[in-house]
Amino acid sequence: MRNKLIILTFALALSGVALAQGGSEELQDAKISIYPNPAVEFIVVQVDGDFDNAEFELNSMIGNKLQIKPEEVGIGKYKIQVKDLATGYYFLIVKDEAKRFKKAYKFLKR
Repeated sequence: MRNKLIILTFALALSGVALAQGGSEELQDAKISIYPNPAVEFIVVQVDGDFDNAEFELNSMIGNKLQIKPEEVGIGKYKIQVKDLATGYYFLIVKDEAKRFKKAYKFLKR
C-alpha cells in the first residue's frame, strides 16, 4: 500500500498536480475544504477564493479515473456522491484552467 502511494505521489508530481494531505489547503487566495473525511455517502467540496470555473476529477489510489457528477449546493459548494465507491483512499483533483490551478486532495471512503 505504501509503495502505491509513493508511486502515485511521484506520478502526480510529474504531471504538475500538487498533493494536499489535509482537509484544507491555501494557495494564492484560494481555500479548498473537503469534508467529511472519512466519507460514507458523499463529500462536500467548499471552494473559496477567486475561481471562475472549478472542475473536479476523481481518481482511485491506483490512478483509475472515476465518473462523478458534482452537484452545486451553494456558492462555491459542491456535493459529490461516493456511496457506490469501494472502501479505500481516493484523490479528488480540483482544477481551474483559467487560473492555472490544479491540486489533488486525498480522502478516505468507508
